[in-house]
Amino acid sequence: MLFGAVAVILVVAAASTAWWQWDRRPSPADGPIVLVSIDTLRADRLPAYGYQKVETPRLDALAGEGVVFDRAYAHSPQTLPSHACILSGRLPFETGVRDNVGFTVRPDTTLLPQLLRQRGFATAGVVSAFVLRKETGLDRGFDFYDGQMPPAAPDKPMGQIQRAGLDSLAVAERWMGKQSSPRFFLFFHIYEPHKPYEPPARYAHFAPYDGEVAYSDEIVGKLFDSLKQRDWYDRATIIVLSDHGEGLGDHGEQEHGLLLYDETIRVPLVVKLPFGAHGGRRVRTPVQHIDLVPTILDWLGAAPLSGLRGRSLGPLLDERRADVSESELYAEALFGRYHFGWSELYALTDARYRFIRAPRPELYDLQQDPREEKNLADERRQTAAARFFSSRGSCCR
Repeated sequence: MLFGAVAVILVVAAASTAWWQWDRRPSPADGPIVLVSIDTLRADRLPAYGYQKVETPRLDALAGEGVVFDRAYAHSPQTLPSHACILSGRLPFETGVRDNVGFTVRPDTTLLPQLLRQRGFATAGVVSAFVLRKETGLDRGFDFYDGQMPPAAPDKPMGQIQRAGLDSLAVAERWMGKQSSPRFFLFFHIYEPHKPYEPPARYAHFAPYDGEVAYSDEIVGKLFDSLKQRDWYDRATIIVLSDHGEGLGDHGEQEHGLLLYDETIRVPLVVKLPFGAHGGRRVRTPVQHIDLVPTILDWLGAAPLSGLRGRSLGPLLDERRADVSESELYAEALFGRYHFGWSELYALTDARYRFIRAPRPELYDLQQDPREEKNLADERRQTAAARFFSSRGSCCR
């Protein structure tokens, strides 16, 4: 009788201790939040997404420790508009940034580093492309923002003016070396997969674009090593994504900016939570760039920012919680309009369909036709019409 009572007390005590420890598990508020953007990286060109013609061991390892989102989408196939969405949680027509050239973030747009600095985080941004220079307004809220580019030839296109990823890494490492606390936010951007594809000779056995992807993996791995050397990696929340993809000849587009198919707007998204919580989980629910700001605010226990259209991905990261409601994901491509006088394009994507509002409307069943080869707009006119009128409310601004 006495033995049974003691056993019950021990079980209850152990359970209480376990619950207390779980309830006080490390959160993103306790360590670094590191946002890594690998420019122009297609999701389907990573082994973590099933690709077998390149090797990315560091990103593979991160995917094993983190949560992989299989269907994450950008709102623009261009660098500056996408990063404005990522850092603001707002769509392009809300940030005011619709192209890489001639646009700056609206002065009344609050950016993520401002919100984090208000909550005691040191903030730094290190970028590797001229189109992300501080004059665009992306530096707002950063204690330190470095977009210093090397001299470029006068005839070099603006979109190809870049700093080597390893040089940007050195800047980020110097900044981290001055931090006495791990409570910081680092936005780290590299440009290696962007054209021209010129990977180091050690990656010459891969196709040129794939070689750039492999080199990007190496650079990002060195950043992870820096965090580990400072004993910050385990407690860090690390988000790895891309701003947009690359055409690589699909649908006739070699690069990006003109079209809104999966190859240019579907992006990788991997989230490593502190100490690998929920690591190895894969999420099929479609998500979007503007979900990141609400998610980070949710992690920190902060009130949602008024007017944000995105959703916290917390329920998808944590399988103990309910799923999030699905929504139509918006994207736009205005490069053709601004530079060539062509028609602009708008797209809405949900769990099954993508509708592209173009001079000739396009509708694709992404479940049956993931390569978007069969336009169903005429065959499924009711579905296309519903999405057309829905898109008018989102696009005409």
